[in-house]
Amino acid sequence: MGIYDFLVNKGFERRKSQEIMMDLVRKVIEEGGIKLIEAPTGTGKTFGYLIPIMESKTKAIISTGTKVLQDQLRRDIEFLSAQFHIIYGEDINYAVVKGKANYLCIDRYESFGKIREIERLLEEGWDGDLSRVVLNSVDAEKINIDEDYCTSAYRRVCPYYDMCLYWIKLKDMERKADIIVINHALLGLKEFEDSRNRILVIDEAHELDKYLTLSSGLSVSLYFLYQIKGYLEDLGENVSFNPEYFFRRFFEGLLSEEKEEVPLENFLPYAKDFEKDITKPVLDTWKRVRENLVTELEDFLKSRLMISFKFKTYLENVGIVDKETLSSIKAGYEEETEEEKVFIKKVKSYEFVLKKIMKLERFTEIMKEAPEELGYKVSRSWSKKLGTFNYKMEIFPIFPRGIIHPEDYRGIVMTSATVDPYDIELTTGITGEYHSLPYNFDYSKVTFIVRDANPKEEGWEECLKEAYLYLKTLHRKILVLLTNKRHLNLFEGKDVGRQGEAPLVVLMEDFLKDRVDVLVGLDSLWTGVDLKGEKGILMAKLPFDSPDDPVTFHRLRFLRNTGNDPFIYQRKRAFIKFRQGFGRLMRQAKDFGTVIICDRRIWRYSEFINFLKSLGVRIVYRSNRGVKNRY
Repeated sequence: MGIYDFLVNKGFERRKSQEIMMDLVRKVIEEGGIKLIEAPTGTGKTFGYLIPIMESKTKAIISTGTKVLQDQLRRDIEFLSAQFHIIYGEDINYAVVKGKANYLCIDRYESFGKIREIERLLEEGWDGDLSRVVLNSVDAEKINIDEDYCTSAYRRVCPYYDMCLYWIKLKDMERKADIIVINHALLGLKEFEDSRNRILVIDEAHELDKYLTLSSGLSVSLYFLYQIKGYLEDLGENVSFNPEYFFRRFFEGLLSEEKEEVPLENFLPYAKDFEKDITKPVLDTWKRVRENLVTELEDFLKSRLMISFKFKTYLENVGIVDKETLSSIKAGYEEETEEEKVFIKKVKSYEFVLKKIMKLERFTEIMKEAPEELGYKVSRSWSKKLGTFNYKMEIFPIFPRGIIHPEDYRGIVMTSATVDPYDIELTTGITGEYHSLPYNFDYSKVTFIVRDANPKEEGWEECLKEAYLYLKTLHRKILVLLTNKRHLNLFEGKDVGRQGEAPLVVLMEDFLKDRVDVLVGLDSLWTGVDLKGEKGILMAKLPFDSPDDPVTFHRLRFLRNTGNDPFIYQRKRAFIKFRQGFGRLMRQAKDFGTVIICDRRIWRYSEFINFLKSLGVRIVYRSNRGVKNRY
């Protein structure tokens, strides 16, 4: 008996769409290839791909949108592995892997100072995941694994490498794991081994391009530049530059409390000034630092009869001393001396700032080149660490195509409740065989009300408030799905939880435990939120991406410049998000509720209405005169 039949015998519901999905996943396991599977709410898609993977004992990488969803997947895997053990008497090894920056660096932590909670967790055999510790972001950035600090050269001499929670403990778990659970940002970085022997499952596939874009860009911030300045000063040199003046001079007038990020056509107008005022002073200072450190190192090496193997290997890997000088020095003992440890610390600082300067140089070159396929934006956020705004300039791929290489995997399954092959190919370059699974729930229990309002007309906010109050007369639990953070303040009360006041995972728990009855939010609430039970949903308006959003701005510009109709892209993206938002209503067979949208423009776009009709939803148009028309 397989896992699926075993669960059905235990009382789990048999679902046709889930059975179809399992068959499709089995074909990918057996034959390879790429399948795009649209699995509507109620399919049970997680079980739909996990069961075939487990039963075939196939090694797999599963990627999902966020770290919160990774932890949800962990629970499903633990449940199914327990059933697998009951049936087959075997265990499923799995590892939940997040990016390096989420884990404790013991080397950095030892120089930081003890934190009681971390000490307790270390004693309990903690895996180093800093998300389990309540830390402010400044402290977390001082003790986490920084890729510029934790280089391959330094790891060879790191005094804590043998006990490293990431490179030793987690990577060992990853190598042994049958199933590796990662997130989309980490998928783009490809920081895992043995991928050609694994099936790749991309869950929440409709959000893949967003996270690939975020993880594959370059940025330079005020904080980043002050980091470089601090490390150069530690190495004995002062940088004569004022990065805050540069940012304020050029970008202060573009940013405000209402607009804390804005797209720019490119950075060409600022490139010469940035190179002159920022990059050149840093590089001039860096040249003096390198020359002084090399002289100091060479003098030390010439004064020694021999050095340790560790010290010599480290210098060879960093490449700071020329090969001829280094080859003339003999290594005669294993562990480094106290004097060598002092130099390792200096070279470590050198190596750390070198990585950041290389990024600065690369950023400067791209500013001057301004490729058409890249997007550009500037933003700011208040920094307690700096005591001022932390300004940031970012460069990102407009469409992150070519980042995921299908040939790197045995086969690929891309799945979501809203899979659009056109959108996936446009944004990621991935194509595959498309399958749309049948819906499972009875949507005749759902009423969809269209209010006679237009977000661009006067009185729309009043309509939104009225619709909210009406929904409260019908249902105790309500989700309010907004597209603009300005409207968050329209909804207040002790029973209201608003996105931004607490992490979404905390707000969801408050909602489930009846500490709040209303959740008000933006993007994150439209997708990926699993809140079961009767409820009402208020959609503020059709979820077209704002043309002021930097990624949307550059995508529309690129499509327009390449002779494509940008509105086709906008319309498809809005339809995907609309279906995601509607999908928050029915999470299980017994659920029901009411959805209201304050946007009569929905009648212009047949796909929205046809989608609702295909499900059997009762559609009501409520005009300002109170007339109700049913469709």
